[in-house]
Amino acid sequence: MVTKKKAALLVCVTGQRDCDRLIRAGKRLAEERNLPMQVLCVQPEAAGYSACGDELEYLYQTAREAAAEMTVIFHDDSPLIAAGFIRQIGAVHVVTGMAGVPYTGFIEVLHSLVPRIPISMVSKEEIVYNIYPVNYKSPTPQPLAAAGIT
Repeated sequence: MVTKKKAALLVCVTGQRDCDRLIRAGKRLAEERNLPMQVLCVQPEAAGYSACGDELEYLYQTAREAAAEMTVIFHDDSPLIAAGFIRQIGAVHVVTGMAGVPYTGFIEVLHSLVPRIPISMVSKEEIVYNIYPVNYKSPTPQPLAAAGIT
């Protein structure tokens, strides 16, 4: 069971093996900000664990190696579940992948549900793009690229 914490960084992954890049980027950001990290995977209810069991197990091990707890929730509304999880763990920053094809609108809906939380999106090339809330004050005096996170 996940308990509420003062502040955390949340990494949102899908059941795809290449989401390990999101966990790696999240680990760097969490270390930079001295935050604990959580990993969340929201899968469609109909999928069931066996649909992507090997990939989820790989991501679970990757999260464990990054000293993070991984939670898998089966639900069809992933942005709503992610927003609730953000509030539950006290996340102050979120890491996701980039919007892909098919386009789901996950990032836009999540941002509308938690507009005060910065979101870092990691491309397949591991370039980090950010959505910052209005009046956001970075916890570090330098941009992520200057801190070696690209």
